Amino acid sequence: EQSGAIWSHSFLNAGTTSYNSIPILTENCIYLVNTNILYEMNYQGHIQRQITLPAKMNSVCYMLLEKNHLYIPLNSGIMICVNINSMTLEWQSTSVGGQSLSTVFYHNGYLYAASTTVTNRGTTGVFYCLNATNGSTVWTYEDTEHPGGYYWSGGIVHDDILYFSGDNGILVSHSLLTDEVYDTYLLTDKAKIRAGITYDAQTNSLYTVSNDGILYRITVSNKKISQVTSTVLVENTDNINCTSTPTVYNGRIYIGCIANRLGMVAVIDAKKMKTIYNVQGFANAEIKSSPLLSTRGESSGTVYVYVSANAFPGGVYYFTDSPTTTSGTLQTLFTPTTAQQFCLSSITAGSDGTLYYSNDSGTFFAIGKTSANTNTGNNSIAQPSPSSTPLETVKSSAQSVVSVKKPKKPTKVRSKKGRKKIQISWEKGSKKSQTILYWKYGSGKWSKKLIKKRCSITLVRKKKKLRIRLRSREKRKGTWYYSNYTKTFLLK
Repeated sequence: EQSGAIWSHSFLNAGTTSYNSIPILTENCIYLVNTNILYEMNYQGHIQRQITLPAKMNSVCYMLLEKNHLYIPLNSGIMICVNINSMTLEWQSTSVGGQSLSTVFYHNGYLYAASTTVTNRGTTGVFYCLNATNGSTVWTYEDTEHPGGYYWSGGIVHDDILYFSGDNGILVSHSLLTDEVYDTYLLTDKAKIRAGITYDAQTNSLYTVSNDGILYRITVSNKKISQVTSTVLVENTDNINCTSTPTVYNGRIYIGCIANRLGMVAVIDAKKMKTIYNVQGFANAEIKSSPLLSTRGESSGTVYVYVSANAFPGGVYYFTDSPTTTSGTLQTLFTPTTAQQFCLSSITAGSDGTLYYSNDSGTFFAIGKTSANTNTGNNSIAQPSPSSTPLETVKSSAQSVVSVKKPKKPTKVRSKKGRKKIQISWEKGSKKSQTILYWKYGSGKWSKKLIKKRCSITLVRKKKKLRIRLRSREKRKGTWYYSNYTKTFLLK
């Protein structure tokens, strides 16, 4: 075998500029938006169905799939819902104006996204919550005293609280279903936040980055932003730009940027908040994508980090890292010799190791192993190729990554209350699944317990309110896969 472009599909004529959405991968299909059309493709690159949308996508489009509902942010600050079973439009939200450039976050039946309006003085924006069932607006937020749009940034829900930031550099702690603001924190008054927010369970912290190359580690407690620690991505530079959402894995943070006119990926120690080393890329080729990590089944702790670069030829690049690595250089994985353009897209991985991405030519590429006799056209790819086996670990903070069917979450959750104890029982999603129970008392921290065989557990009954939620996990070919969370149950 040799490596190459398995296939590619161009949505515009060569030499023009066009943007595709970040793809959504399901077990059988790929979903992709170009301009105002949603395409359903098979894994051979052929279009099976398509639907015309009520508005165009902007320069980026972060769709989100929940069960059979595909949520798509479009121009004029609208969200739509497409049922992918029937390929029909189910609802369209009320417009909040501007461009839809933010990520979309789903939590317990609600959607969180934002808009950006570019003005002569900068940007303004609206953050909003929608009911995912019918698209009705639950609340909107706009900081008129400190205006700023949400340009490539977005929100994240952690411990039932929404956190988001944008061009005004202010981090907001917000209620999920009301317009109450719990807390705000000025991360920077010198730069913009044009990246998403990533949560890391190992450090129990949120991470984001400002476009002047400052990484922020954020600790939260009782709805408040309790502590913020910052560090520079690249030392001794006065020429840096960063809009890459941090990817965190195994105690290390990976962030793309451009510094001293060189594309780079900063590798940072998450606990010490110190840069371990910078992976040097190519001249004037900013890495705007969120790094995609794959263990490729390695037991040594080595990870393969894939990024794109916002410069011609618009290819895919990689480096390897491990817990002991202290230096590295960006290598070329794939170079298109036709359909060359700049590239804003992050890389997405399928469960078989195939990599998918688009550059600004409007061409969608599938990269992987091909037969030695296969004609791959004018596209070239260097080793190492994507794995031909399912990825053991794939992480990226900016897009859908693994195209596997999730296990079913636990059902029929019941509670039996005694004077001093509460017994909780449930039914497994399948016989092979294990259950993870999460619980917390009052406004305390969440605890969790892995329950391998039983379908019940007994917790202490306190005067404080008890909240629980559950999820399933199943092992397939040596890899653990996780279900969605159940809703959060309140036990008084």
